[in-house]
Amino acid sequence: MARAVAAYWEPVENGKVRCVLCPRQCVIPDGRKGFCLVRKNEGGRLVSTVYGEITSGGYDPIEKKPLYHFYPGSVVFSIGTNGCNLDCRSCQNWQIARRETRREFFPPRMAVKYAGKYDSIGIAYTYNDPIIWFEYVKDTASLIKEAGLINVMVTNGNINLQALRELLPFIDAFNVDLKGMTKKYYAEFSLLNNPNVWQVCEEIKKAGKHLELTKLVVPKYDDFTPEYFEKFAVWVAKNLGKDTPFHLSRFFPSYKLRSFMPTDVEVLNMAYKVCKDYLYYVYVGNVSDTERESTFCPYCGTLLVERLGYNIDIKFKKNRCPECDRKIDFVV
Repeated sequence: MARAVAAYWEPVENGKVRCVLCPRQCVIPDGRKGFCLVRKNEGGRLVSTVYGEITSGGYDPIEKKPLYHFYPGSVVFSIGTNGCNLDCRSCQNWQIARRETRREFFPPRMAVKYAGKYDSIGIAYTYNDPIIWFEYVKDTASLIKEAGLINVMVTNGNINLQALRELLPFIDAFNVDLKGMTKKYYAEFSLLNNPNVWQVCEEIKKAGKHLELTKLVVPKYDDFTPEYFEKFAVWVAKNLGKDTPFHLSRFFPSYKLRSFMPTDVEVLNMAYKVCKDYLYYVYVGNVSDTERESTFCPYCGTLLVERLGYNIDIKFKKNRCPECDRKIDFVV
C-alpha cells in the first residue's frame, strides 16, 4: 500500500492529529483513519494511504463529467481511487467512495503517459472525490501541465480554501456537485455539518477557471417547487455569473435510497424552465432529451451544440454564434 505524508494536518493531544484538508476537520487517534477512509494517523503524523494508487481508469467523453462547455467532443483520461469526505445517501460510486477496495499502483508519471494517449486532452480526477487525494492530484496535475495537457476535477467542492488555492494553478476546469443551498441539506443528505462549497465555487470562478455545476434532484430531500429551484439559479447568477452552465440531473435509486422512485421527468422540466429565467445555459441529465441536452445561443436562440447522450454535433466556429456573431461561452 502506497504511503505519502499528508498535507493539511496538525498534531493535537494524546498522539491524535487533526486533518484540516476539508471542513470536516477529523480528529484522528493513532492507528485510525478519518471519515474519508484514506487519511490515516500513523504514529502521530497523517499519511495518505492512496498516494499513487487507483481503483479505476478509462477514456471518457468530456461530456460525461459533465462538462458541456469545455473542449466539447473531446476525450479525457479519467482516474479515481478510494474514499470521500461526504457520505451522500444516493452516491453512484459508493462501492469505491465509501469502501476500500483493491487498487493498482499508478504513480504520477504513469498517469501522464496514459493521459496523452488516444487523442485524450489530459486527465480528469473523478469517480470518487479527488479532494481526499490532494497530494497525488497536485503532484500529477503539475506534471500534466508541464506536458501541455489539461487537468479536470469532478468534485463535491468542500475543501480548505488554502488547499484549493494550491491546486488552482494546475486545474483547468471543475465540475462541482452542488448538493443543496443550506447547511441543513448537507447535514441530512451528505453527513457534513459545515460545508463551504459555495465559497469554493466563488474562488474557482474568481481565479478564472472553467466551472460547471451539477445538481442531482432527489425525491423527499429536494422540494419540488419553482421557488426551491429559483434559489439555486438566483445564487448561481449572482455569485458565479449567468454564463455558468448548470446541470440538473435525474435521480435513480442507489446506495441508501434504493427504495426511492426515480425523479419524475416533469419535475426536471419544471426546474429547467425556472432556472432558464436566470441562467444562459441549463441542462437536464440522465434523461434522453435532445432539446434540454443541447446548447443554444443565449442572445438569438441559434442551436450551437446538438447533443443526444454522448453524440454531439458542434455547429459553431471560433467561439462565435454562426447567426448573430456574438462571442459564446466555451473553452475550445
